[in-house]
Amino acid sequence: MAATTGIAGSGEPDMALIGELLEDISRNPPAVGARKLLVEHYISIGWLEAAMDNAKELKTLVPRDSDVAQFLDVLQKKPEPPAPEKKPASISSGPVGDVRVWDPKNGRYKKTTTTKHAVMYAEAPAVQLNGDLEPARQDLTQGYQALRAKARFVIADLLNLQALQKKAGTLQSKNVAKIQTIAGGESTPAVKSGPPGSARSVARKIRDKPSEATSIAIADLEETMTWTREPYGKSSGATDDAVRDVLVKRGNAVQSALPDDLKVHCELALMHIEHEFLKRNYVNTDTMLGDEVKDILRANFYVTEDNFAWDLEELVQAITVGKGIMRNPLSKEMFTPKDVKGILRHPLGKPLAALAVEQKEMSKGVRLDTIDRMEKLAQVLLEDQSADTLPSRKAVDEFLAYIATCKSFVPLLIISSN
Repeated sequence: MAATTGIAGSGEPDMALIGELLEDISRNPPAVGARKLLVEHYISIGWLEAAMDNAKELKTLVPRDSDVAQFLDVLQKKPEPPAPEKKPASISSGPVGDVRVWDPKNGRYKKTTTTKHAVMYAEAPAVQLNGDLEPARQDLTQGYQALRAKARFVIADLLNLQALQKKAGTLQSKNVAKIQTIAGGESTPAVKSGPPGSARSVARKIRDKPSEATSIAIADLEETMTWTREPYGKSSGATDDAVRDVLVKRGNAVQSALPDDLKVHCELALMHIEHEFLKRNYVNTDTMLGDEVKDILRANFYVTEDNFAWDLEELVQAITVGKGIMRNPLSKEMFTPKDVKGILRHPLGKPLAALAVEQKEMSKGVRLDTIDRMEKLAQVLLEDQSADTLPSRKAVDEFLAYIATCKSFVPLLIISSN
């Protein structure tokens, strides 16, 4: 394994290697070779639980493989716990030094240092339960109802606190989602300590629930980011750029298993993760109304291909005032067809789609004046040979200004079709 990772025996995970192996496993199932390398690496750095899980999966794929059998022998063979000894009722105070203590969770000894405080040993008495559990059940039910009532009472204050923390740029409380779950009477999901699941399983969830596709993709990237930064609760030291590279590979792996109409949700998920966690820089630092880009809510946030970050409520209002012309209000450049589709697809962009339909219904042909202006515009464009194309740009701006006054024209549909 030293030849593979270069850090054998160091106890430090090679996150780049782990990411590549997980990607290979998701792209080329069953990927027995990649799974073996992953198990070897997990064993070398002491991630025995993850190694055991992957070794069991290998056992189901290749039940007669000798390497897999050797992995399981190594992982299942644990040192015997120490023989029980009578412990003294107390140990006199004062430093004693390093002692070895059996850790039943990891199946090995660990070092610890006794302090000057007295250490007391006593066996805890066994808990005795009587046959009548109804009072305890009633107490539990009433206590849970009281907890939900308190959660509903404090949730509004927590939301206000979160808004103030976000505006002040301080670390936001992570308890809001938990309190909302308790108030709604839902069970909190178990915290996953292992690596993310396969990309195909995430793609399957997206296909099964297309209405929640973006949320599923965001949750998967958040889980991947957490695992990359703190596998098993231990910091890996990965930089934001390294995390982004892992997320891009993960998103591509999920995209490869999705139909074309659902691939965009992986891009949207990465867009939100970069905004909220990876400190991405944009062309603009403020919205059109002067708010900071970092304060834009996820439901309103969108980034166009020219790297402008938008509060879509503000952008939709600006485009509506501009008679539906899909132009960047800040740079004055036209949006790309991909941006036009993305804006119209967003829930906040529905009014623009309705505006296009309304314009189409009002359209009853092309005015003669419009045809004359188009001929003049075409003549200027053909004859303009200047280096800066200033006459052409001036003619186009004049024509667009005229078009903005024509209610019977459908600028939004023409621009989006280009």
